[in-house]
Amino acid sequence: MSLRGARVAVAGGGLAGIAAAVEAAGRGAVVTLVERRPFLGGKAFSFTEPRSGVEIDNGQHVHLGCCTAYIALLARLGSLGLTAMQPVLHVDVRDRAGTHGVLTARRLPAPLHMGPSFSRYGLLTRAERLRALRALTTIAALGPRGRDALDDVSFGEWLRAHGQRDAAIERFWDVVILPTCNDRSDRVSAALASFVITEGLMRTQGGASIGWALAGLSHLVDPPARRLIARAGGRVVTGRAVTAADGAGLDLDDGTRIEADAVVLALPPARARAVAPRALPHDPGLGESPIVNVHLWYDRPVLERPILAVVDSPVQWMFDRTAITGEGAPGQHIDLSLSAARAEMGVPREDLAGAMDHEVRALLPAARDARLSRWAVTKDARATFAPAPGQASRRPHARTAVDGLALAGTWTATGWPATMEGAVRSGITAVDEIARQVAR
Repeated sequence: MSLRGARVAVAGGGLAGIAAAVEAAGRGAVVTLVERRPFLGGKAFSFTEPRSGVEIDNGQHVHLGCCTAYIALLARLGSLGLTAMQPVLHVDVRDRAGTHGVLTARRLPAPLHMGPSFSRYGLLTRAERLRALRALTTIAALGPRGRDALDDVSFGEWLRAHGQRDAAIERFWDVVILPTCNDRSDRVSAALASFVITEGLMRTQGGASIGWALAGLSHLVDPPARRLIARAGGRVVTGRAVTAADGAGLDLDDGTRIEADAVVLALPPARARAVAPRALPHDPGLGESPIVNVHLWYDRPVLERPILAVVDSPVQWMFDRTAITGEGAPGQHIDLSLSAARAEMGVPREDLAGAMDHEVRALLPAARDARLSRWAVTKDARATFAPAPGQASRRPHARTAVDGLALAGTWTATGWPATMEGAVRSGITAVDEIARQVAR
């Protein structure tokens, strides 16, 4: 639906706001995008870490093959070439004792593409694999309505009711659910988890292929989004906070007013409520789930694979940043990504780096004689909303009680967990909503 000639103001320069601005500009709108920080990208940004002098990301953000809206946004911005993706899913998984398994897709029709590797997945016994296969078959048969009906129970409850024991949940199911939903199955809505399993693992052959940025995350959206918006006749305002919003524009903290025919509010829930209480009159009560990343630089290669998942260990996922970004520093830079890192949030950074270094040496024989040359730790206490049971009924829709004003953000009713894909989809949905209203 066209927005030709309409003035659209977007508050928030994260991925949701960028997606809304790009979508509105593509429909002919004159867009003003406002972000209170000096850069765009929201939580998906990179910075030069002062201790190491190396550009690192605010968390190891990856995307999957099923993240079609995010991939399409990068293509529109001209930055898709700064990313890479596995041709098919391939993840090595191991436990602390050294038992290995591989999750990989084969070039077979979905959902058979996962069958060969799953049948040999060494972290489950044969009986556990058979029970897991039955549960996967049940999930595949649910359909959207069946999945939605599971939102009030945890995925852990659902799994146990379908024959899954604790060991199988930790050694298979949480390998998928923890990084995608940012919590373990016992704390995740069964509706959200079964959606992730369906979209990522089962619906298409390439749905679970892992993609990553080859450069710092900021380079993917800033300045590309600024250039695209400027070419479309719009503008980006950074370093200014929105103090109030309605369907006719935005008030900024410098006293200026941006007049608009429609507004997209792509801010976190608390900020959205503060600037537009009529649009979001109640706290959705989604809570928060943290993410911690520990960067370790060794004087030699210690990790033989670009990506390694670990169970039975505080280390969850390891990424060889030297390999996947082409970082030129000598030795090897590995990033440990810790989802739902509630306990780690309270640990001093130096202590946390030391503990993770100790664990890496226990897991990887090549690390035992290596020298740790430097380290860095990033913590995000509010990385995502908590994907707990009942989340679907609490997530607001794009449409609000304020004419001409729509909401966007991973926390809105996208049906996706708090991912880059969910953010982009929310921005597009918000533009769909304001376009319908402008057309009336």
